[in-house]
Amino acid sequence: MLTLVRVRSLSPKRCLFLAPRNGKNGYQSYRLSKKVGVPPALLYQVIADVSKYQEFVPFVTESFVNERNVLTSLPTEAGLRVGWKQFDEMFTCTLECLKNKIVAESISILLFDCLHNEWNLKEAKSRFTDEPSTLVELSLTYKFKNPLYNTLSSLFHEQVSSIMMKAFEDRAMKIRAVYKDDVDQGIANDVDKN
Repeated sequence: MLTLVRVRSLSPKRCLFLAPRNGKNGYQSYRLSKKVGVPPALLYQVIADVSKYQEFVPFVTESFVNERNVLTSLPTEAGLRVGWKQFDEMFTCTLECLKNKIVAESISILLFDCLHNEWNLKEAKSRFTDEPSTLVELSLTYKFKNPLYNTLSSLFHEQVSSIMMKAFEDRAMKIRAVYKDDVDQGIANDVDKN
């Protein structure tokens, strides 16, 4: 079950001084929670593999990684080109890949006043099966520079958020189906080399 909650009091890290707690001045905040039938390590890998987003995330026409951590090879700076109808925008974010948590902050000054995106993953037990699951929570706070984008995003955010969450879930389930034995043994390294 997917839960979408519009949060008006959530303040992002870098935008804290800009966004009042009541969510006025155009800042939009959302939180989605869902239980996904894959291990946290696999879902983490799908989320951290930004360069592959163009293959499975709707509206993403290009995805790239500019910089990686020299010790972990996880991305530290990455970006997306997003297109829908006549809209086509590119932006870049810094990424902080921690244990079971990925945080992205926009560094593109032309598109956003603020973008803070945070994925939190927790192992979830099932009452009915021994299969590993993940409770995933996605928090998003943003404000576009363009008022039209803010209006459009507020109208369609619930549908787009559901589509995006489903894309990540489907990608993880597909990888798990192909590499089930390796994933179940905790060997989720580079499972998506196809």
